[in-house]
Amino acid sequence: MRIKLIVEDSWGVPFFPIVIERLKAAKLVNKNLIIQKPKHAPADCNSKLDEILRMVDNKCDRIIIVLDADGPQNYISRYERAQSHVNNITTPVKIILAEYEIEEWICISKDLRWRHSKPSEELKDKFRYRKWSLPKYADDLDFDKLKKNCKSFKEFLKALTQK
Repeated sequence: MRIKLIVEDSWGVPFFPIVIERLKAAKLVNKNLIIQKPKHAPADCNSKLDEILRMVDNKCDRIIIVLDADGPQNYISRYERAQSHVNNITTPVKIILAEYEIEEWICISKDLRWRHSKPSEELKDKFRYRKWSLPKYADDLDFDKLKKNCKSFKEFLKALTQK
């Protein structure tokens, strides 16, 4: 199966291939899965996302869009906005929304809680995290914890393994 990832975070472009290789090594996804180079999408749904989707439509078996909801209160509206871009796409599309941002995967893996800030802020406080260092944290992901405690990770894994 060939999958095209479209990711909101520009540092997700190098982050996700590392995660996928680790998932293959852990035998959580098929080792023959082909992930085409991820494409960076704009943070806000706009015509650029439409262009990207048209460009990759029919060139893979599935498209996975990974976006940040920036808080649970935005989840539904953010999902609906993203869904509005996939109506005319013939390739199956799966939209994955991190409740806050992809850094929540790292926080959950490290047993960190964020209450009044974003996960990236918690990582910044604890580890001097910077956005550009996201790919370095791919090796810190604890897949067992994420499978138990992270909705977006479970949906991502499902999107990678569905037939």
